[in-house]
Amino acid sequence: MGISISIGISPRESLQDWASFTTRLEQNGVEEMWLIDSQLAMKDAYIGLALAATHTERMRLGTGVSNLVTRHPTVTANGVAALAELSGGRAILGLGAGDSSVFGLGARPSRVAEVEEALRFFSSTLAGDEGTWRDRQYALPAPPPQTPVFLAVSRERMCRLAGRLADGAIIMGPAQPDVLAEQIGWIEEGVAEAGRERSEVRVCFITTLSAGKDEGKTLADVTSWATGQARLLADAKELPGSLEPFREEIIRARDQYDYSEHLSTRATHQRAISDDFVRAVAVVGTPAECVERVRMLQATGVDDLIFPLMGGGRLERLAVLAEQITPELRV
Repeated sequence: MGISISIGISPRESLQDWASFTTRLEQNGVEEMWLIDSQLAMKDAYIGLALAATHTERMRLGTGVSNLVTRHPTVTANGVAALAELSGGRAILGLGAGDSSVFGLGARPSRVAEVEEALRFFSSTLAGDEGTWRDRQYALPAPPPQTPVFLAVSRERMCRLAGRLADGAIIMGPAQPDVLAEQIGWIEEGVAEAGRERSEVRVCFITTLSAGKDEGKTLADVTSWATGQARLLADAKELPGSLEPFREEIIRARDQYDYSEHLSTRATHQRAISDDFVRAVAVVGTPAECVERVRMLQATGVDDLIFPLMGGGRLERLAVLAEQITPELRV
């Protein structure tokens, strides 16, 4: 199990500093980086990935994730192809229906049928063939190195779609084993529907983790992310039983959410949720407590975990992951 992270480029961070920082990420054991694509809250993901490609040698580089609204699929395909060329084949296209980058514009996420068409389009164009998007044929100027396509999922139809068509799935949701197991089950049903093997789809789960002795600090590290989870849960038809007691604050988080402060540790909308809710959806506590919680998530059958690194002190948090968490998970 290598270290896979999700990260964004802070508006307060210079791109020169970001480029140097990606070198340090690789030196500190990160094997895969998913760069958040949210144009109103963070600096540009594609520029950031291009800089990372020229300042690293081995680390896999993915969009975490792009959508079909803010960029035309041909633009996304061409950008990822350029990243694949620049990085020597280390690029991954992470695709989703659209979240903060889309809602922040007052737009709506793509429908499942549109995402399905896009998966087929990217599968063709990134293989050097023609792809169809909205009844028109397109091909890239030059075929890129082999580039996998991962789909960000949470609900049943998208999970099944990832199982049928994607190279991988990035599961979003609370760090509750029962919820995660159900999501993996939907993906595996999609795999079976398409006549594929389970090994053809790499299933990852994003779980925010903060480990340390200072409970207040660990909670503060992940409250912004947990607020984003609350916002997403607010639109679910039914809440998992374990989260039903938090319904009122989940609705409050949705109503108060400010997309310009998406995942910011300074976001004012963090006050909408309680510490108990944060503990329910994120992995927080001492290193030993976090290891035990992550092992419960691993037991669901997920292939890999992606750990977000947010706010200041990112290298310190990465050191905890590299020295106190992942070694225990390999045992």
